[in-house]
Parts: sequence; structure tokens; C-alpha cells
Amino acid sequence: MTHDVSVRQLNDTSKRPERSKTAVPGITSIRLHLICIVQALLAASVFTVTEHDDHRHDLWFTIEMVMQSVFVVAAAAFVRTRVNRVSGIVLPILILVVLWSFIWEPIQRVFLQAGLPFEMLVMHSQCNLMLALAVCGFRPTYQRLSIILSVFIVIFCCTVSNAGGLIPFVAAYSLAAVVWLVAAWWENVNRRVLDETRRGMPKLQMVAVAGIPVLLLVAVGGAGANRTTNALQGWLPGSGGSGDYDPFARGGVNDGDALVAGNQNIKSFGPIENSPFVEDDQPSLYDVFNDTFDEPAKPVKKRNRAIALPSELMKHIHRQLSEARQTGREFSLIRGQEKGTDSKARDLNAHALFHVAGRTPLHLRLEVCDLFDGFDWLASEKKPAAEKPGMRTIGERTWLSVPVAGVGYEFFSDNETHAVKTSGLKGSVIPTPPHIAGVHIPHIDRLDFYEVDSTGIVSLSVESIPPMTPINLVSQLVDRQAVATGQISIPDLPQNLMTALPVGEDMQRIRELAARLTAGKPRGWQQIAAIEQYLKGHFTLDREANASPDTESPVEEFLFETKRGPEYLFASSAAVMLRSLRYPARLVSGFYAKPEKYDQQRHHTPVHAADAHVWCEVGLGASTWLTIEPSPGYELLAPPPGYWEQFVEGLNALWRSAVRNAVFLSILAVALFVAFLKRRTLENALRTLEWKLAASESRRARAARLARLIDHRLRLAGLPRQSGTTLKRWAGQPELTPVRDELSRIADLADQATFDSGHEDLSIEPGELNHLAATLSYEQFKRLHQSSASMAG
Repeated sequence: MTHDVSVRQLNDTSKRPERSKTAVPGITSIRLHLICIVQALLAASVFTVTEHDDHRHDLWFTIEMVMQSVFVVAAAAFVRTRVNRVSGIVLPILILVVLWSFIWEPIQRVFLQAGLPFEMLVMHSQCNLMLALAVCGFRPTYQRLSIILSVFIVIFCCTVSNAGGLIPFVAAYSLAAVVWLVAAWWENVNRRVLDETRRGMPKLQMVAVAGIPVLLLVAVGGAGANRTTNALQGWLPGSGGSGDYDPFARGGVNDGDALVAGNQNIKSFGPIENSPFVEDDQPSLYDVFNDTFDEPAKPVKKRNRAIALPSELMKHIHRQLSEARQTGREFSLIRGQEKGTDSKARDLNAHALFHVAGRTPLHLRLEVCDLFDGFDWLASEKKPAAEKPGMRTIGERTWLSVPVAGVGYEFFSDNETHAVKTSGLKGSVIPTPPHIAGVHIPHIDRLDFYEVDSTGIVSLSVESIPPMTPINLVSQLVDRQAVATGQISIPDLPQNLMTALPVGEDMQRIRELAARLTAGKPRGWQQIAAIEQYLKGHFTLDREANASPDTESPVEEFLFETKRGPEYLFASSAAVMLRSLRYPARLVSGFYAKPEKYDQQRHHTPVHAADAHVWCEVGLGASTWLTIEPSPGYELLAPPPGYWEQFVEGLNALWRSAVRNAVFLSILAVALFVAFLKRRTLENALRTLEWKLAASESRRARAARLARLIDHRLRLAGLPRQSGTTLKRWAGQPELTPVRDELSRIADLADQATFDSGHEDLSIEPGELNHLAATLSYEQFKRLHQSSASMAG
């Protein structure tokens, strides 16, 4: 009968007492909490893949994921074992987590020169909040908020990213979401089984179970290409072109910094949709040089110069000069006197003519001039290369194989690879590094599409290379140290086209200067390097310091009077002095990819019109030419450094970074030094704060915690309790006589709290623990230790 009554009472919900509305919220099971953590970590992995642009094999990506997982699991374990102690500080921590990304962003932009796009910064903050809520998932409310945020983050990442690495993580996340929904529903059933009997299928939960994976798959299928997200781009800061400006934005239009987005595949080197290069208004190479160095000036008077050649060659050289001028392929040393303005400088850097992927600095050749009449450099008639190129298939790519002259020399290092994509430069010539060995353009696998002349210039058989064409390049790299230490014999050649100079007193004066600079040095590389270093060290690079329009010799005026000017005067002076010593020399024009322009976010170097550059080459014989860079501030690409060189360069980079941030580092150093001096005081303050934050604990737990705090204070003050000695016995030390009663009292309370198995709490006054904590302070123990030491001394 009693049993029947109990069953009826159990099933009669009308007689069941109502649960108190003030009851403490329940604690979720460890199993459900663990599933929530796994789901949050998978969502964080999806976001990390999006943030790292699908670098699935990036070491930092792996390290970040491991550190993130270890930290979240360890924090969850810590919080789970201290539920009652941390409940009161969860909300302030969550607020700090949300704000941390916004606090750190200005710091890293100013001091680390790095940053996040605005939308990624917001999502980074939400991802941190999601992980923090998962750590605090012992409460059902925090756990549900974490799950909701994770769903939102995954959908956002699938919408804005094209990364293929998202798919496995999203699949794993979908499975974890289903598992959590099922586990949460059954735990809810178990919790309510004594309250009511549920009938029917859980329709809402079943819809959620089926809906979340479908929603995620739809988002993945969009892969960042749906119209809704494209339309929202105008609401976010861009890297340029329209709207608010942000240099770290993920996208931009027109002159945006993020115009080139590809970093792994050269085919992704630029925008696919809404290309800003619709109109064919790209400048040619000559337009670029005229805009950069001003238009060539018209001669103010007739200049009669002759080429010092034997009579049997005179007719031939004049015919070459006449043909070269008719083609318009010349570079004049007499330029216009218009001074550059700020607006002109901005125009020269507005649009990148092309982008380079690979190591820099890099010289890219476009034109070679070998005839000089004292005022103008002219390119001789194009001739086919002596050794014909061929086509070669390597893997899935078909390459133009260009024979490299001088491969027998020992100064050639390993092959160097680069990728170029033209976007604003009109012409058929391919910008290539010196000693080009191979060229690959997708879908061009026929030899008749390419042209290679005797100077090594590679071009396509088209009027102009189409914009956004990806070009892969392989070149032979010269080791300048090997050149300097090697025994390179350069014969004293008779006068020919590559050593010809005009006649006149100015050339005799230049010849004497070259002879004086190379006196006592053996013929070969030492003489060449002496001329190069003389120009680098004794002249000033100034693009606005053009030669006088009425000068009789621009090179003589530069070397002996102004000693400043654009790089074409440096290159011309080097070539003329080398020719005066009967070294073959010629002028090369093209572009210079600057290392300081390297975009760390996108792994490319933009090349603008302002990067137009002129240098010279010296002939070693056997159709082998070496690049000479006499202009200060320009360097040649060196072979990849070894381990020691990398270590030294790392130290140099660290030093340069320290110099740039000297003020911040000085303040930080002073703060760290003060923190080191006050380390015991700081540790005591942190431990005291931890004890105060546990004010909601029972008196028994607070007494035990206070005993541990007093023990730490004794150690910090130099009065550490010996191993095996109880706190009550240690209170009998002579040094602790003034506080013996207080120490004995806290020792008794700690023993009672630890070993008394009774259920009643400690019988102490409400403020006694706070009084003991204030009396037995670190400062008090420190004074006692100092007093004892002075008495002993």
C-alpha cells in the first residue's frame, strides 16, 4: 500500500512541490561539457583556416591550433574543479575576452606593422568569446551561447572564404553539432523525468539536428560567391578605391593595396571579378620612363659627335645608329627640367604595373642599349639568339627553355624562381631577371609564340601581353662573392660596337679618371668593382637633378661638376668608364622590385611606374654579361643565405626593430626591471587578490585558503616554513613572537577545516579571517625578518 501511494504521489504532478525560483542553476555533465569544447575548437579551426588563407601546411597554423586546444582544455579543467570559486568572476573575464582583440589591434599595428581586417577583427573577438564560453560551459547558459556563436562563426567563414581546407573541419563540426544536440536533449530529459512525463517526438530538437548540417552545407556551397555577401562589401573598410580605408583589408578596388590576393597559386594573382583593367590605357615602357624621368628635351643646338672606330667600321656603325633612331628605341641623357611634384609621385605609385612573387631585390630587364653617341643610348637591331631556345615539359607545365650563356663559369649559383603578373604595362616584352633560363605561361606550349633575341630579352609574338597573365620564371643567379674570388680573365678587346665611344676632350678626361681609379689593380673584376663602388660612394642619387640642356657632355658634367643625378647618369657613367678601359659595356632599362615594398600579407611585391630603373652590364666574353649596379640604394639579388647568415640577418633585423621601437622597448624594459625588483610584492598582491575573489566560499574553505596564503607570505618575506614542520609549530620561532597568537589561531582554523569531518562550518566571527589576513601581511613578515637579521648582525 505504501508503495502504491508512493507511485501515485510520484506520478501526480499536481501535488509535487514547485521548484524554488531562486535555486542555483544546474551544472551540466562532464560529457556534455566536453562535447561543447570539441565543437568550439572545431569552429575555431574553421576560423583559423579562413584567417590563414588556407595554409593547411603552415607550421604556425599547426602550432596555433595545438596551443589553442591545450589552453582551452586546461582552462576548462581548472574551472570545472572550482565551480563555486570562479562563478563570481566569469562575467568580467568574458567582457575582457571580448575587448582584448580591440585592445591588442592598435598595439600590433603600431609596433608590429601587422593587423587584421575589420570584419576579421570582429570575428576574432567573437571566436575568443566562443572559446571562453566553452571553457565556462559548466553552466547551461554559457554552453548554449557558445554553441550559437560557433554556428554563426562557421557560417561566416564558409561564406567569405574559398579555402578548400574548410571542408573537413566543417564536416567534423557538423557531426559534433548533431552529437551535442542529441546529448543535450537526453540530459534535459533525465533532468525533468521526475517533473513530468514527455510524450511524442522532440520536434524542435529534430528540426535543429537536421537544419544545422544543411545550413552549413549551403554555406560551404556558396564559398564566398553569393550575391548577398558581395553586396555587403561596401559596408566594410577596403584597401583603397572607395569607402573607408584600411591597409589590412581583405579586399579593395582600383588602386587598393589588396588588389593582388593570391599567395600560393600564381593563377590567383589578382581579382577575378570586376577587374579594374577594363580599358586598354596601360602605359608602354617608354611612357613609363618619360613619366618617371621627364620627357627627353629637344636639342638646343646641333651636336656633332663621331664614333672612334677604324675606317672600315665607320660606315657600319653610322648605319646602325641611323636604323636605331628610326625605330625610336633610344634613351636620351638630356631630359626635361620639370621638377617632380607630390601629385606626380602619387600618380607614379597609383597603379601597380605588375606584381612579383619571389625573393627581392630583383632587376627585371626590358630593353638593352649598346650604341652611345655621347647624348643618347640606342638599341641596335634585334638579332635572334645564337643558341635557339626550345620547349621542355616538366611535370604538368611546358616551359620555354632558354640557353644561358657562360654556364661554364663557377660563379653561377642555384636556380631562382619568380612569378610575374602584368596588370598595367603595355608591350610584348616579358619582364625577366638577368640570365633567364625558363619561362612558363599557362596554355602557351608552342615555340613560335616566343621570341628570344641575342641580348636575352624574351617577348611574346603579340602586340601586347594581356593584363593579368601569370608568368613563371626561372633564372640563373650570380654569386658576387664567387665572382670576386674567382680568376675571371677578361681579354683586352679591340674597339668594337660594345667598346665604342665618341671622340673629344670630355672622353679623354673620363678615360683618365677610370685609369686613376683602377691603377694598381689587375685587369678583370677588381677594376670593374672599383668603378662600381666609386660611383656608389661618392655621388648622390637625385632624380630631379637632370643634366643641363646645353651641356656638351652629360656624363662629364655628372662626374666632375654636379656629382648628383638620376640612376641613368650613374649607369651611363659606369658604362662609359668601363668602355674607356676597353671592357664591353651596355645600358639596360627595366624595373627594380624593392624589398621594402614586399607585402607580407599577400607575399607579393608590387612594381609601380616609379620603380623604373636603369643599370648597366659588363661583358666577360662568350656572350656572358654581368649586372653592374652603380646607383646607391640599389642592390643585387644574392644567393639564399646559409644558416649562419640567417642567424646574423635575424640579429640585424632584431636590432633594426629595436631601434624603430626604442621608446616602447625602453618603457617596457623599465617596467620589467621594476617588476623584477618588486616581484615578491607583486606575487603577494596576486595571491591576495585570488584569496579575496574567493569571498563567496564557505568559511571552512576560506580558512584553508588563508593558511596557504600566510605560508606563501612567510616564504616571500624570507621566513619559509621548514619541510615537515607544521604552521602551528613554526609559529613558535623567535622571529615570529609578535604575531605568534595570530599564526597559532590561523593554524588551528586550517587544521579544523582540513581534518574535522563534521558538516558544520567553522564557528568564527564574521570578520575574523579578514582581520587575520590584514595582521599577518607580507609587509609585517618582512619587517620581522629585517629586524631579526639586524639583531643577528
